[in-house]
Amino acid sequence: MKTRLPGLALACALASGALFAQEPAKPGATATPEYPDFYTGESGKAPKGIDFVQAIKVSAPAYCSEIQGDTTVTFQAPGMTQAKAFCWQQPPPAKPTPPEGLWRRVKRALSGGEPPTPPAKPSPWGHDAAVADLKLAADGNGSFVFPADQFPNGPITIRIHAKDEGKKQDICELQLFNRGGVAWNQGIPKADPPAAKGLKLLFADDFAGPLSISPDGKNARYPAHKTGGGDFSGWIFSDPAGGNDPFGQAGTWLRIHASKKPGTKGRSGILSSIRGDGSGVSATPPCYFECRFVAQSAPGTWPAFWTLTKGTIGMDKAAPEYEAVKKAGCDELDIIEAYGGYGPKNPNSGGNYCIVSHFWSQPKPAWHEPKGADGKPNPLYKPHSAVVDTLALGGKSSWSWTFHTYGLLITETDTVYYFDGSEVLRHPTGPVSKTQPTWFLVNYAIGGISGWQIDLERYGNQSDMWVDYIRVYSGRTQMPDIVSSGFPGAKPAAVTISCVTEGAPIHYTTDDSEPTENSPRYQGPIAISKACTVKAKAFGKDLKPSSTAKHIITAAPGVAGSIGINFVTAEGADQTLAANDIAGIGPEAQGNWNAVSAEVKTASGFITSDGAPSPVTLSIEGEAKPATGEPWGFGGNDLKLKRGNLVSNPRLVIKGIPYAKYDVIVILGAGIHNVQGEVSLAPLGSDTPSDAFSFDYGWNGGKHAVATTKPGETPKNMNYIVFKGATAPDIAVTMKWLAGKGWTGISALQIIPRQ
Repeated sequence: MKTRLPGLALACALASGALFAQEPAKPGATATPEYPDFYTGESGKAPKGIDFVQAIKVSAPAYCSEIQGDTTVTFQAPGMTQAKAFCWQQPPPAKPTPPEGLWRRVKRALSGGEPPTPPAKPSPWGHDAAVADLKLAADGNGSFVFPADQFPNGPITIRIHAKDEGKKQDICELQLFNRGGVAWNQGIPKADPPAAKGLKLLFADDFAGPLSISPDGKNARYPAHKTGGGDFSGWIFSDPAGGNDPFGQAGTWLRIHASKKPGTKGRSGILSSIRGDGSGVSATPPCYFECRFVAQSAPGTWPAFWTLTKGTIGMDKAAPEYEAVKKAGCDELDIIEAYGGYGPKNPNSGGNYCIVSHFWSQPKPAWHEPKGADGKPNPLYKPHSAVVDTLALGGKSSWSWTFHTYGLLITETDTVYYFDGSEVLRHPTGPVSKTQPTWFLVNYAIGGISGWQIDLERYGNQSDMWVDYIRVYSGRTQMPDIVSSGFPGAKPAAVTISCVTEGAPIHYTTDDSEPTENSPRYQGPIAISKACTVKAKAFGKDLKPSSTAKHIITAAPGVAGSIGINFVTAEGADQTLAANDIAGIGPEAQGNWNAVSAEVKTASGFITSDGAPSPVTLSIEGEAKPATGEPWGFGGNDLKLKRGNLVSNPRLVIKGIPYAKYDVIVILGAGIHNVQGEVSLAPLGSDTPSDAFSFDYGWNGGKHAVATTKPGETPKNMNYIVFKGATAPDIAVTMKWLAGKGWTGISALQIIPRQ
């Protein structure tokens, strides 16, 4: 048995610079009070789930498939003798009370009788409907007809519960999408939640239109990984790129489809509300976060909706306040962590889910511990975690049976958690949550750091989480997002500022002063001609002003006039550098890289590192074939620069170099140590290279290594070449493979003016 480490704890480690304060779980350890081991029982000694076996397997309809109308459900449950099936159903339409006739009113008045009792109202939450009660055949086979038109439209779960003559039992959750049925409890409610009283809607997504998701959130609403690093699912969080997309859309629902194809590690999905540059959706107190979803309870499933404080995400390390923010720690508020699966070593959580507030890398609040240092009860103590029993609240249905709404209110004084509008936990607001913006995440993890076993074989190694909507409210105007393109130099940098608080005027400064409503109002892109700090603040009506956004505009890095060219293949999404992406080696690292398709013959219209036009033209000749390098050793912009390759014996003709003297840097593509060759530079028209180097390519653990060996010498491991002091206006750079069959080629080159 393992102690369950705080389930989403790792998520905060990179975002805040925090590391686990706890030791890894050890066999035989008892459950933690924050994350109880549901299957251990209250004593920690009486395992739950020992009566559960996996006997039920549905053969029709297919798991996670679509149905409509009367649908025959066929299943096998060897060893079981009886089975029942249930599905959550919408409330019946209210029937009007028939009017009481005149004669009946007279008789009642004369007899002194009471008015008739109105019929009982159906629960607005709906109810659990029995759809089958079967005696199974000797071989355990059974079937029943499910009247789908009588049940909710959209995602539904049919629960089949089978038993034998003794104690053995099984529960199988059959997830389906009902194309027909009754439209009920779907889409964003028209009314604001009571918990958000006095706040204004900051953000809402009902997933009724095309999804807006990309690997890092660029040009999209959501990143498909945990911003700040630390993806934690056993089936890896994947994104729409690369053909491994776990996200889908139907009706008003987002589908996160977890699946594991043979020979893979499995995939699933997470959405973050901010990007690596800090832009996106976040809110400072008072604020309210809400999500409605349903997921499957099966061994390994781990749906969650939670928040983190922003910390240093998007901050410049050179900013004066960077270190103070880094040292402040991180608040992680787990609005819901649900654990699926029945049987030995599974959670057996039933309708329970966990709420936990974590205060990472910071002194714990005075009210955090139940006892003081002297061992006596702490009079200030407030619980910061809870196990919520959904079967005792609202419609009395589990998180896997039907959609539920999970909410979090953060004020300057209190942090309050809600389930279907009911308060389920309250404690004082942590110091970091009071001062930093909070952002949200929603995910469908499968196994991973939760420690639960994964066993989805009978479900075809697939499972769905369906998210109906997410919305965020705030009593403060959202902090603006500042984005720059280019660098001030030959032409100005362009700065755009936006704010998700609709209609909020944005005011800005470029002289490092604090923006006020008397500062210039943002009307459109700003041209910045010199290095400075842009500050912006938004002022929404009837809202507190936003926090101040800061964005440092730097002079163009690298050597002024440098021309950087990087080659990209058809898979260019992870190879193309944006204008502000800095890449290169040492002091020659620059922005404004010019992307050139590895399949073209000629290219021109280049710009320099400081944005000036360049007369240089490029022709690709020789045995030049596009190839995509392996992502080993390098990361970030370095990897983007090295992913696109020209192999195996390309010849690059560069004309119109305007500098009397210059260096040429040739960067070899990402790959493995598996090829030897030579790279030479010659004035165009000359058969004799002016310089040449031999190489034995090696990624060298992600470190840059310059070639030093000449042709004929034993080559050394290296991954880039520098030709110094070239003077010809037209040159040819040629690569030759000499031994081995490798993955490396020419991925980029720079022309750097020298005095």
